[in-house]
Amino acid sequence: MKEERIKIERRWAMPSHHTFTIKPIRELLGRYGVGKGWIDPFAGEHSPAEFTNDLNPSKPTNYHLEASDFLKLTKDYGMSGGLFDPPYSLRQIMECYEGIGLVPNKKWATTKFYTDVKNGLARVIKPEGLCISFGWNTIGLGKKRGFEIEEILIVSHGRLHNDTLVTVERKLPTLL
Repeated sequence: MKEERIKIERRWAMPSHHTFTIKPIRELLGRYGVGKGWIDPFAGEHSPAEFTNDLNPSKPTNYHLEASDFLKLTKDYGMSGGLFDPPYSLRQIMECYEGIGLVPNKKWATTKFYTDVKNGLARVIKPEGLCISFGWNTIGLGKKRGFEIEEILIVSHGRLHNDTLVTVERKLPTLL
């Protein structure tokens, strides 16, 4: 059995709802070369990915679709990497959708919302490509989708704020 080695680092930074502007996160994205050939289905603002999407039409992204529909536009194994920075909780989902005049349906209140997007990302990221996930857990895309964790960055925001957990995973090579 292969021994799994994961780099884990903890840093402190002021919180921001613009995830990619948080200094330790911005630095991590730079180290992994996030940019050309990367996809972001929940881009919001300041995403360094080349192919961006956000349901909110006021966000500066290439597309304004539901995340799973956006990923359907992309061919299999075409991306160098993906960013997975969805709303972290049901409350955040409600705020995002209601903020643009949409009424969230039941699908958004279940894990299916996240599962569909994770499956889509796993499909479009090429073997040896990366997925960088953000949230309050380190689940990422996971082994069942063919990914292995390389690094976890814990960004502490102090006192009454939840930490932001960043999980970097590499897609395992596929067997031909």
